[in-house]
Amino acid sequence: MPVACAIFMAATAPAAAAAPSTQAEIGTALAAVVDRIAEQYVDPVDARTLSVQGLRGLDALAANAPPEQGQARRRAIGRAIQAEETAAGVAAQTGIVADEIMRFPAGAERDAALEAALRAMMTSLGPYNRLASPAEMAPPPASVGLELSRRDDALTVVRPLPGSPGERAGIQPGDVILSIDGRPAKDLPLPEAVALLRGAPGSSPALEIRRAGAAQALVVHPVRGPVQPPPSLRWTLHGDVAVIGIRAFDNTTQENFRVAIRAAALRADTSLGGLVLDLRGNAGGLLDVAQALGGMLLPPGLRIATLRGRTEANARRLVARQQDVVEGLPMVVLVDSRTGAGAEIVAAALQDHGRALLIGQKTAGAGTIQTVLPLPDGLGAMVLTTARVYRPNGARIETAGVTPDLLLDPATGQLTVRTDLAPDFNETLAKHVAEALASAPPGSDLAQAAALAAIPDTRAGGGTPR
Repeated sequence: MPVACAIFMAATAPAAAAAPSTQAEIGTALAAVVDRIAEQYVDPVDARTLSVQGLRGLDALAANAPPEQGQARRRAIGRAIQAEETAAGVAAQTGIVADEIMRFPAGAERDAALEAALRAMMTSLGPYNRLASPAEMAPPPASVGLELSRRDDALTVVRPLPGSPGERAGIQPGDVILSIDGRPAKDLPLPEAVALLRGAPGSSPALEIRRAGAAQALVVHPVRGPVQPPPSLRWTLHGDVAVIGIRAFDNTTQENFRVAIRAAALRADTSLGGLVLDLRGNAGGLLDVAQALGGMLLPPGLRIATLRGRTEANARRLVARQQDVVEGLPMVVLVDSRTGAGAEIVAAALQDHGRALLIGQKTAGAGTIQTVLPLPDGLGAMVLTTARVYRPNGARIETAGVTPDLLLDPATGQLTVRTDLAPDFNETLAKHVAEALASAPPGSDLAQAAALAAIPDTRAGGGTPR
């Protein structure tokens, strides 16, 4: 079940400005984008390839024009693609794209053509690379309050936030959004879909929804309003074990984690006996926050991950530099198929250094770094893959993901020891976890029950029990 997720190194909202409209402005903007990609994209890519992809984006746009007009444009674009084969230099190659964009009437059509060319360039680079609109970089103040994920290529509602416009409109967990104001949602990147749901207070988007059991699609019109985002971190205390769930790595995570550990220690009768770190559904966030959290869970100096990119900023080691705030505390980490990027970095580091037992499902395998690079002239920004992430043991996280020590099917409660650990795995721990799962009441959180059962059997200092 693929899930969209990413981890960002930087985010800077570009200043609003009019989009380029003259041939010189468009050519300059295209050359700047191509140069930026060629300099920073994780793999080498040449200007000619990008320019051809931009022309293909225009070709797809022309296919939607009236037949006679569309055919003429597509013939011209075909000749332009052939011309790219002999064009030399970035200016000449992007100039061909600019020439074709100028065939579209000035105003909204030309703006749409430039956007189509840029989007085609970005999406040709693979998952997570995309064009972010100015509205996405500086979002309007109101939304409908839906937590979304992309599951099996469908834009799916995880839940409407409590008290939100989405909840009041009757939107339910599991609903699949088919379109937003008539725009198909199937291929929309998750952040772009979120941006489309935002707007002026009191405005009302039309959401076409498919609901399990319904004979036909529904159309709902939630009224946008102020929405309080859910906290990125929650914690509870079970006996002397702190359970801390982190939904995303944002600017509040590091301090909130430190506060949660202190509060749980004060509330425990004697002292904390263990930590369950719940990273299920955590699809990423800020890279420096992932590094900081890893540093709070590992002794100083240990490697958290290695970045490999084509610039100095994107080729470096992430090392634990914070104070280890849970030194010696037995630890279990919960992961699932929605755990991605920064959460995978933390989970993999704790696993590789033998610091925690991992329980759950194989993670998303989103082990790349996306950098948000502002574009000129009110074009928004591009979200570009600038590095790949390697875990401390040298393995690449991208596509491979992180496989837990104990694999748990959340539907059936079936528990499986990871194949390479099975011969030497701690049988007592596996038995206690299996017993806890068998006796768990219907509807309970099986992964959390498994984690709480495993804590007493983890050896002092944490790690994978054998």
